[in-house]
Amino acid sequence: MRLAALGFSLFFVLSFLFIALHRLHYPFEIDRVESGMMTSVWRLRHGYPLYAAPSLEWASYLYAPLFFYLSAALSKVMGLSYAPLRMVSILSAFGTFGVIFLMVWKETRRWAAAVVAVGLFASLYVLVLGWFDVGRVDSLSVFLFLLAVLATRRAHPLLAAVMWLLAFHGKQTFLPLGLAIFLVEWQRPKRMLMGMAAFAAMAWASVAWLNHLTQHWYSFYAFGTTGSLGWAPREAAMFMPHDLLEPLPVTVILILAAVLLAPMRWREQEGSFFAIVTVLIGGAVWFVRAHGGANINATIPLYAWVAILTGIAVHRLLERWETAGSPTFAVGRARITVPALLWLALTVQLMAHLYRPGQVLPMQGALEGRQQFIADLRATPGDVWVVNHSYDGLMAGKPMHAEMDALDAVLGRGYQPAVQEFDRQISGQHFTAVVLDRDPDSYAPKGLFTAAPFSNVYVLRVAARGAQVDQPTLILLSCAVASTAQPQSGLLRLDVGFVDRSPCKS
Repeated sequence: MRLAALGFSLFFVLSFLFIALHRLHYPFEIDRVESGMMTSVWRLRHGYPLYAAPSLEWASYLYAPLFFYLSAALSKVMGLSYAPLRMVSILSAFGTFGVIFLMVWKETRRWAAAVVAVGLFASLYVLVLGWFDVGRVDSLSVFLFLLAVLATRRAHPLLAAVMWLLAFHGKQTFLPLGLAIFLVEWQRPKRMLMGMAAFAAMAWASVAWLNHLTQHWYSFYAFGTTGSLGWAPREAAMFMPHDLLEPLPVTVILILAAVLLAPMRWREQEGSFFAIVTVLIGGAVWFVRAHGGANINATIPLYAWVAILTGIAVHRLLERWETAGSPTFAVGRARITVPALLWLALTVQLMAHLYRPGQVLPMQGALEGRQQFIADLRATPGDVWVVNHSYDGLMAGKPMHAEMDALDAVLGRGYQPAVQEFDRQISGQHFTAVVLDRDPDSYAPKGLFTAAPFSNVYVLRVAARGAQVDQPTLILLSCAVASTAQPQSGLLRLDVGFVDRSPCKS
């Protein structure tokens, strides 16, 4: 049974590598947010600031800057495409595998437990929507987070504070965790206060420096726009059963079994470290998940920590049975040992996450459809706002525009200069076309694309050719297009596909 668990663990790591390499050079976004990430890197490479006053031309994501600068640096070697962003994530994912292995091995000196811990985390690839290798901040932030945890456990508090600073600039949600984590040193107050003070000082200084460089727009995005994300009671209530117990039932049982049957000495440094870190990480992830806009990616740091706890739990249970003598159970005519049952349980948990690579590889025909859309976009006269695919516009030679996944937080906050600019450009019919990924009523703030001034101008609806999930689906045009001779060029063609002319007066 141990060989089966190890075999599945290796399979999930190799499966991830296979998929990541196949997706590395895909020329379009794999996840919708990748487009805005790519536009952010494009801005850096072309000398534009990452954090600037929000407008229809640009609104930054509410993320810390480290991922974007690393991707921009790598793009000087790999070229300006999605590949450098994904390479940062792939390297970070394997870095995470390495830190999980290292942490478990250092605590247990049992390599099989460390390998299974890595395999368990790798098996969650599809559960987290294949985001380990996507060009987003998640993989880098998780890698830096685990390095910071490892440094807190094994290194001097000053080094740990530096690692938490990097984790904070990988994703700013680690800011409170980077301060509270030094509570693990409660038995050594000098080390605890040294770590807290060093991290607080460096974090404050780095934020002040970034605000100085960006005229305070860094804090506007990183901390201000998050205020528009409301509380999500259902996600808060379902966090434990849906995000943890449903995907990892066997793992949770094994960890609880180790706590009950082979507990650590909780008042000593080892036991208090794992207890405090577990509470802090669980609470932090729950808090983020309980807000609107949070997705399953918010749980990735917790999944990495649970994988580490699982490896340690496996070791402690095996050690207990090896010390006390391993009882056996009759299964038919055969007898099976308790360690064998443990490895069987782990194998079952891993098998529950088996998937087909096709689930996360681009769908057949997707590339051709995206290429056709870019060709149509390029052939469309005038300016076009591709609401959820800002980099598509740049590839087609159109002006740069804000990604809606970033702009919605600004508009939702009621930042008046951006609201007024939106109203002015829409009322003045600045855009030849506005392209959406989904129904206009589903966008936030409510009524943005369904109420005035937008509903007074862009009411002619045309289905985008070859539309798929999270890709351009709906083209919104002014009624003037309906009265012009057909066929027209690009997205203005009304002689192909579905066209809803009903809102336009005859």
